[in-house]
Amino acid sequence: MNGNNIAPQADRYSENTLKYYNNLKNVGGFDENLPNVGTGIVGSPLCGDVMKVQLFIGNDERIADVKYKVFGCVSAIASMELVSELLKGRTIDEALSLTNEEVANSLELTELKKHCSVLAKECIEAAVNDYMAKQNKTQSIITVSDKAIAKMKELIKEHNSIGINIVILSGGCSGIEYTLGYVDEEPKDKKLVEVAEIKFFYNPDESLLIKGVDIDLVENSFGAGFIVTNKNQMSCGGGCENCTCGCFK
Repeated sequence: MNGNNIAPQADRYSENTLKYYNNLKNVGGFDENLPNVGTGIVGSPLCGDVMKVQLFIGNDERIADVKYKVFGCVSAIASMELVSELLKGRTIDEALSLTNEEVANSLELTELKKHCSVLAKECIEAAVNDYMAKQNKTQSIITVSDKAIAKMKELIKEHNSIGINIVILSGGCSGIEYTLGYVDEEPKDKKLVEVAEIKFFYNPDESLLIKGVDIDLVENSFGAGFIVTNKNQMSCGGGCENCTCGCFK
C-alpha cells in the first residue's frame, strides 16, 4: 500500500492535499492481535481505493497513536494522513464525531474525490468497532442525554470525583431501581464504560441490567435530578412521577 512512484500533478490537487501527501508521518502498522489496537479496512469497488487504519488506545482511553496504509490515489492517501493526525489524543466518541465533510473541506477535495473522505470516515468506524469488540464493550450500553452530560461534568468537577458509580437495588417499577453516586478513585472490581468522557462504573455481574440504561436530567420548580431508566426492563408505564428511579443532585 502507498505504492505510487509517479509524482502527482499539482494542478489536479489543492495545496492542502499535496501538503499532506508530500509529508507522510503515520504510514505503518501495529500488531492486530494487541487488545488495545483497533483495525479497520475498507475499500471502494468503484475507484479501487483500499484503506487500512489502526488506532492504538492508551490507558486513558484516548487514541495514543494512529498508523495506516493506503492503496489508492493522492486524495485517498492525503485523507488518511490528515485523519491520522486529527485522531491523536481524541477519545473514541470524539473520533467518531469526525465527519467526512471536515476532511473534505480541510483538503479542499473536488466533488470527484470526496468519496476518499467518506472512505476515511468508514475506516475509522471499522477500527473503533474492532477495538470495542476486543474489549467486549458496546457503544450503546449506556445512553446519556446532552443535558445530563453537561450537568454530570459540572458535578464531577465540583466534587473532585473521577466518575459515576451505577448501583442496582431492589424496587422500582420493574423490580429494580438504579442509583448514582460519585467515585473518588478507580475501583478495581468494577467494569467501566465511557460516555462523552464521563466514566461510569458498575458491577460486572450486573452487565445485562446495565445494558440499555438511559440517563436524563429532569428540572422543575422543586430542583433537578437524574432519572435513570432502562428500555430493556419492564415498566409500569406510570411515568416519572410514579417511579423510584435513582437520581442524585
